[in-house]
Amino acid sequence: MKTIGLDPATLLERELADRRGRLRSADHVMSPPVVGAARLTRYSFNRMMLRRASTDGWTVVRSRFDIDEHGAGEAVYEWHLDDQVYSFVAFTETLDESAHTDRVVADRWEITAVLVDGPVDAALLGSLRHEVPLQEGGRFDARVLTLTRGNRSVRFFDYLVETLASGAQPDPELVADAGYIMRSTAFYGNGKFGMRSFGGYDDTDPMGVPYRAQFAAAFLFRELSYDVVEHCAALRGGAGAVRFDDEWRRFFGLGNATGLGLVFYAFKHPRIMHAWASVREIALADVRALENDLALSTQLEWWIDRAQTHFATAGDDDCAPFASPSGIAARCGRVRAAWRELRTHPTPFDELWRWSNTQDPETEELVVSLLIELHDGDDAVVDQLLRVSESANPDLSMSASEAQALLNERFGWVSSTSTNRSQSADQMFWWVISDNTDEPRRVRRGALEPNGRDVTIDVAGRMQALAHALELAAPDETVGDVVARNPELLFAVHRLAVSDQRYGEFHDDACAAGYLPLQVQRFQLAFYGMDNFKPKSTDWLRVTLFQGAPRAEDLANGCNDDWVLPPRPTTRAGEPA
Repeated sequence: MKTIGLDPATLLERELADRRGRLRSADHVMSPPVVGAARLTRYSFNRMMLRRASTDGWTVVRSRFDIDEHGAGEAVYEWHLDDQVYSFVAFTETLDESAHTDRVVADRWEITAVLVDGPVDAALLGSLRHEVPLQEGGRFDARVLTLTRGNRSVRFFDYLVETLASGAQPDPELVADAGYIMRSTAFYGNGKFGMRSFGGYDDTDPMGVPYRAQFAAAFLFRELSYDVVEHCAALRGGAGAVRFDDEWRRFFGLGNATGLGLVFYAFKHPRIMHAWASVREIALADVRALENDLALSTQLEWWIDRAQTHFATAGDDDCAPFASPSGIAARCGRVRAAWRELRTHPTPFDELWRWSNTQDPETEELVVSLLIELHDGDDAVVDQLLRVSESANPDLSMSASEAQALLNERFGWVSSTSTNRSQSADQMFWWVISDNTDEPRRVRRGALEPNGRDVTIDVAGRMQALAHALELAAPDETVGDVVARNPELLFAVHRLAVSDQRYGEFHDDACAAGYLPLQVQRFQLAFYGMDNFKPKSTDWLRVTLFQGAPRAEDLANGCNDDWVLPPRPTTRAGEPA
């Protein structure tokens, strides 16, 4: 990737054009099975944030920590970036297990927090103390960049405190499968509840990169989880208490639970989805073009071995419809065997990808993520590629025949999907916002009349309706005339304009009876940098973020990305420190 004095959209298209012969097709990349097998890469948002923090010398200072032996109180962590300070302000309490929920409707959380631009004085702390625990009910000003909340792990938090208080390290057989101490459920930003909008960052602001502020907050949320456990253990155990040893102090990440809201976002932002996928596909294309190189070959073998060790020791929970950890470990073994056959080829990395393309999607996307670890791109350029303009003006003067051609070019996949629009309405879905919980929902059309409240993510259906109307129109009739007769088609006409980039559309019908939301959710979560995908239904899942990552005090020593996919600690049950 090269730094070019172009706007982000032009730069992105230039980068794609330079690799056109090696890019995977949109029909493949955006197909449901491949979307539902995506994995984190070195360009996932959390990893890019940590590299930036390490490279630029960000430091963390815990400026306030008023927490009792039960883990209730408040804490302030400060990111220091040259002359700038960002403050992570957290308020903690303890809830009965029966009050734990990952849903938006919860009115209490064990951890509520914000990331603030600047230091926090007594007046601001007092305001935040009142507003932050209210979450959606709170109101903020533009100093607040992100708002988050979550709960402790019901299974593990007290166990970890008591174990450290007794002078021992945790038993891997009891806690290593989940990989987190606390679990977040949202990182709000971009102007919600009065916070700063993304347009409010200037060009030089370190947080003015998509999702940079959210993942800076998530990193300190994870730091808080460690500090609270060790603090409570010290208060309860006294002189006999210990801290996490070297194997454990970086193993736990931050948990996250997420649901149907991601589907809304993905279908409403095609140009953002295109940018995310393009960064990955550009990196893959570059690595596939590399010639045989001993150092890179050795590096790839290290990553394959690390991935297999990680998944082989990650437990074997049922992760259907995704592969279980043991299933991924087995795939790593097959990848290693294939690599041994291919590594002497003049272009071995391309050959490995071609082999993976003949396997199942989980294997192919595993190989894609491993190959991208070899890429040596410029993070500053990637930051620029992710700045997306979503504005588009449909050309209403276009003729019906021209619009048909464009529709076939950009949405030809609609007619080739498994969508069956002749199925009964009872088998199709509406997407709506629940009246009583303010949560996204999909409901069968025969069960609820949305009365204009449906959320317009029915891309496949809307484009099919546009195609039908264009077929009935005279070839030289304008699109404006067609919309004048059928105003409900305006969404589809605008979508045709904004979907002008190859990876913007998921080739799936979100309203079909067999639609599986988990696939699009995994696609997004992988780009965030999450792993350990554990579905709890067809609609929501739990994941882990920053597992194995450096701690705040480690960042000064550099962050070279070798923390990903950590092995399970080997400490024996009850082993003293």
